[in-house]
Amino acid sequence: MPGADIPRRGVRCCALLARALSIVIVIVIVSVTCAALAAPPAAAADGHCAGDGPWVLVSLRADAWSQAQRQSMINDLGHTLASQGIGACAGEAHPVSAPLATLAVELSPASKATVDIEVRDAVTRKRVRRDVDLSRIPDDGHAAAIAIEADELLRASWAEVALDTARARQAQEAARPQVVGSVQQVMAPSAAEGGGGLGARAAVEHYVGGTTLVGADGVGRVRLSPRIELEIAGALRIAPSVDAPHGRVNALGAGGGAALLVRVAGGRRASLAAGAGASAGWLEFRAEPAAGAAAAAYGNLLVVGRLRLLGRLALGRSVHATAGIDAGVALRGVEATDAGEVVGSARGVVLGATLGLEAP
Repeated sequence: MPGADIPRRGVRCCALLARALSIVIVIVIVSVTCAALAAPPAAAADGHCAGDGPWVLVSLRADAWSQAQRQSMINDLGHTLASQGIGACAGEAHPVSAPLATLAVELSPASKATVDIEVRDAVTRKRVRRDVDLSRIPDDGHAAAIAIEADELLRASWAEVALDTARARQAQEAARPQVVGSVQQVMAPSAAEGGGGLGARAAVEHYVGGTTLVGADGVGRVRLSPRIELEIAGALRIAPSVDAPHGRVNALGAGGGAALLVRVAGGRRASLAAGAGASAGWLEFRAEPAAGAAAAAYGNLLVVGRLRLLGRLALGRSVHATAGIDAGVALRGVEATDAGEVVGSARGVVLGATLGLEAP
């Protein structure tokens, strides 16, 4: 098959780079999965109640609930707080020390769908309340929903301790060191999120009138400010074989890219960011010759400028699902020909999409 040959060393380097990138992506995927499974079991909450560590007193008034429903809500809340070293205790089984807060949850006797959550905070000495409507949530999901709302309300109450204010400093001075440390641990997920994260994603990109590439990325995020972050990715791409006059042609590519993203909507649980960036890598078109045809390979540098839109959704404390779309143009393209006919092209306008997981 006619074409321009490339040196064997270049082919070997491209293959080694693709193999190394594949290993990195696998490692990132395993790391994200491990992070998702790293949360301690719900039974761990009982251990905190039996010891002398920090704890939260849960007072649940729900006459219409069974004992199993009550215990499910306490276990869900305990599972969340246990990862911060805090117990969620009810009844007489709790440490001797004073609780960090008293969490009173009351379901209205007249309606199963209305919940009144009140936090009496012993750390910052204030009360916060929230009314929760569960009318659109199935009955078997009420316990988990209340636990999530109660945890968010507790965090909102303790957020003040992380601020550099006179009231916050007074709260820290009045509280035991163990309490202050526990509150700082509770706030740690927000601080960790502020530093960035790692992830992996599937990707597809189509060059209008040309080649479609599919593959995977290893992704790193660096937070530059509360609303701005830098996304860095290593990419591996392949193109399925397509017909050519003297056989078939496929493609293999590897490289990386970066994008500067600005959050335009949302918060910690869900957000939408937009920005721009560029990617660069080596793309090689390879021939699968028909009988009697000669094979040749051609590779060159591919550089693409991109506009990117990225959405993130929290799946738990340490894992986010991501979905992105981008559009761009090849600043330096690559194409392969057979008998003067273009059989593979990465030029002009490119449209792409990604779907992945990130931690935290």
